[in-house]
Amino acid sequence: MFFGTFLSATLLPFPSEALVVGMYELQPQFWVILIIATCGNFLGGLTNYYIGFKSNSEKLKKRFKLDEAKIAKWELRLDNYGIYLGLISWVPFIGDPMVAVLGFFKVRFIPLAIMMFIGKFLRYFVLLWVYAVIK
Repeated sequence: MFFGTFLSATLLPFPSEALVVGMYELQPQFWVILIIATCGNFLGGLTNYYIGFKSNSEKLKKRFKLDEAKIAKWELRLDNYGIYLGLISWVPFIGDPMVAVLGFFKVRFIPLAIMMFIGKFLRYFVLLWVYAVIK
């Protein structure tokens, strides 16, 4: 389950919700599943940040003709508010690339990581709680 939730947080599409619910069906240990799923998904998200962080190079900027003034403007804007985007980093299709972009713009790592962890924890908490109540 750890690797499944890790993969679902990278740029590879993978349905972690079905995996988490399936694991809960096999062994209904709410907190154990919640912690494992959250940690796997969180570390996968940090991988996206790292990819974006490392891709912020002069070579890439020149190749895609990225304007330095616009990059500086976005860096300033994201440095102030980008950490809060970590709360929605779990959203399918936009969350994973968004975290890579936050890495590209070098958003402050520790505050972003805390927000990402909170968002991913709440995602799986609500999923498991709703499933446990319905079941």
